[in-house]
Amino acid sequence: MGRIEFGFRALIPGLLVGVMLGHPAFAQDLREVSPVPDYGVVMHPDDLEPGDGPKGTQGKAIAVPSGQKIWWIDVIHTAQGTQGLTYRFRFLAPQIGGRSPLSPDIALADIAALCETWVAPRIARPAPEPAELVISLSDRIVPFGEVDHAATQYFDTFSVDEGKCEWQFF
Repeated sequence: MGRIEFGFRALIPGLLVGVMLGHPAFAQDLREVSPVPDYGVVMHPDDLEPGDGPKGTQGKAIAVPSGQKIWWIDVIHTAQGTQGLTYRFRFLAPQIGGRSPLSPDIALADIAALCETWVAPRIARPAPEPAELVISLSDRIVPFGEVDHAATQYFDTFSVDEGKCEWQFF
């Protein structure tokens, strides 16, 4: 039959807990922190402010290789993609449409640059790793899931591996 011993060593953990509960100064001070979105994306505070773009956009214009003006609209994370957890970063790029639109090749190069320089740094670590990122440019704001036949839109998909965007064929 086993023996139960009550010695000094068995009392130490209990004493430490009692001391810490009795003296809250030993415990870590609670402080108010900004909430982290539940979808694993960490936005810079400037991203969330009304910026210099048209109504419906957030933050300031984002630099891309073509020099066109691009603004962030939103991130959609609630609609699963074909590969699983998907983040859809949507951007307004008025110059891809209109009377003299930029070519699709230029728009797609800008999407790749957005993924590397703007989107990938905003994927939270640690967090659920998205199976795919869909990055879209639109010449006008179109509500997610709706069709606007007059809109010019370009999409491309990526995965992120160790902070680097990898193009995915879809």
